[in-house]
Amino acid sequence: MRRHLLLILSLIALMLFMAVQIYMINSIWKQQEEILLMRYKTLSREGLSLLLLKKKANGFEKAMDISDKFTGLVTTEKLPVLNSSDDTAGFRKKVLEQTYSIIEKNEALSSFLRSYIKKAGYENDFKTEVFISYFSLLTYDGPLEIARITPPDIPGTMVLVNSFMQEHNNFVIDYSFLINLTNKKEMVFREAFLSLALITGSILIVIMVFVITWRNLMEEKRLSDLKTDFINNMTHELKTPLSTITVAGRTLEKEQILNDPTRILETAHLIGKQSIHLNQLINTILEVSLLERSEFELTRQEVNVDELTHQIVASFLTSCDGCAVIKEEYNTGGVIVSLDLLYYTTMVNNLLANAVKYCASEPVIWITTSSEDKNVAVTVADNGVGIAREHLDHIFEKFYRITEGNIHKTKGLGLGLYYVNRIANAHGGEVTVNSKPGKGTTFKIRIPL
Repeated sequence: MRRHLLLILSLIALMLFMAVQIYMINSIWKQQEEILLMRYKTLSREGLSLLLLKKKANGFEKAMDISDKFTGLVTTEKLPVLNSSDDTAGFRKKVLEQTYSIIEKNEALSSFLRSYIKKAGYENDFKTEVFISYFSLLTYDGPLEIARITPPDIPGTMVLVNSFMQEHNNFVIDYSFLINLTNKKEMVFREAFLSLALITGSILIVIMVFVITWRNLMEEKRLSDLKTDFINNMTHELKTPLSTITVAGRTLEKEQILNDPTRILETAHLIGKQSIHLNQLINTILEVSLLERSEFELTRQEVNVDELTHQIVASFLTSCDGCAVIKEEYNTGGVIVSLDLLYYTTMVNNLLANAVKYCASEPVIWITTSSEDKNVAVTVADNGVGIAREHLDHIFEKFYRITEGNIHKTKGLGLGLYYVNRIANAHGGEVTVNSKPGKGTTFKIRIPL
């Protein structure tokens, strides 16, 4: 419960931290946008002021002169021949479009500002735009209004440099000059990169620490559950022979038993059998404890792996009184392998015992040997209950036992497959497993030649 509460509090703290960091990223981005727009507004107005101071001009003189000649020409030649309101509307549209074209092609302010901003050490890759809000031709009959447009709201990528109102011989015009930062996002990102990188890095580090902590907590919980399960299983396994020995000892104290030699022998045989079982459990635990402190010390011998495996199978069938049908197939051609006889026998016996133990019907086991590259492979397949996919990565771990399906009905310490894996590794080999629930399990041991 305490572990879960800590995990929930950590998750809440992580979410709050991420919310704060995202808010900071958003704030930094907006701040950098404002700084960028203010910078270009300040630089462009400084450049315009410098141009006005040095040349007494705003850069539109040539454009206005050409526009004045153009408007004088159309006023003299085109205006008198207009016969209808449609003609007049078309005339206004063409005059406005042509005036825009003349200004955009002949204004000099854009190039001057680009040069000025570049000298100041900033990017000058921007576009410029002119917006005409009022335009009127001066005719003998009075002003002829060509356009009167309310300026729209300036978009976030635009910077208003200045607005101008000029009167010439043939027209009056109000217009605004703007800078369009089309690549504003890239510019903001480059300037805010360090801050954004630090914040993003801190988020990733905190998430990574949280994930590692969470995995450690889950691993700690899993190990704790394994420890509890092991203690429960060990207690049960130890209490069973101890209880049997205790009951048998009390039985021998009864007078009617003392007078019956046959009953005495049966009870003594039972005590001996349970004592052996108890001794095996204790030795198994001690062996595993020893293996944790040191590596295997193998006593290798050159043996025919086919003959040795057949002897192990025959001995197993004898000891378990024909508890399974074992089908043997040896394909190595009598290859000689350097093995520790005791450990190899233990390894194969553990796999055979598991195949019998975890079978819901009559056990059928297939044991096969073969040569694979520079390895000898020993395969033990069964028709047992099988193992679910989620357990396959853990079955070789110490004390790990599957507690689902029918497997939990079979008692054990969770050390058999751990022992098999350690023995195979000690020989320089490996153990792999393939299994499907209800279809059986196949273990393959590979040992280098």
